[in-house]
Amino acid sequence: MPKNVVDLSARSRIVRAEPFNVHFWECTSLEFKAYLGKPREFLAKMGIEVPMDCRIETVIENHDWLGGEAPNFESEGDTVVCNIGSGGIDRHLYRVVSYAHGRSAIGEFSKQLLHKANQQQMKEKAAHKKKRKAK
Repeated sequence: MPKNVVDLSARSRIVRAEPFNVHFWECTSLEFKAYLGKPREFLAKMGIEVPMDCRIETVIENHDWLGGEAPNFESEGDTVVCNIGSGGIDRHLYRVVSYAHGRSAIGEFSKQLLHKANQQQMKEKAAHKKKRKAK
């Protein structure tokens, strides 16, 4: 079963109000192979119900890296496949973007967050300042 499953619609009232779902999950290369084989079933096991009239599309950003690190989707457990899925309500498409990396990359990079974790969105004033700076 995938780990670190996050329903971003549940985390943000702004995203929750939109006419689509947004989910994140990570899995092993073997679990990812199972997803590719039967995506609708795999998603349903996580609680993501994609309507039958909704197609599922998957993009693997670094397929060549994944193939080199986990040939035939088998690895020693160091390969992590992160997935962001969105759509499925108002759109007749649920799109999954997948990105594989080594376990050692988790927490390795610092990110510039657009707002604090306890905020729902960027403040209007801060967003305006960033636009002016960019010019």
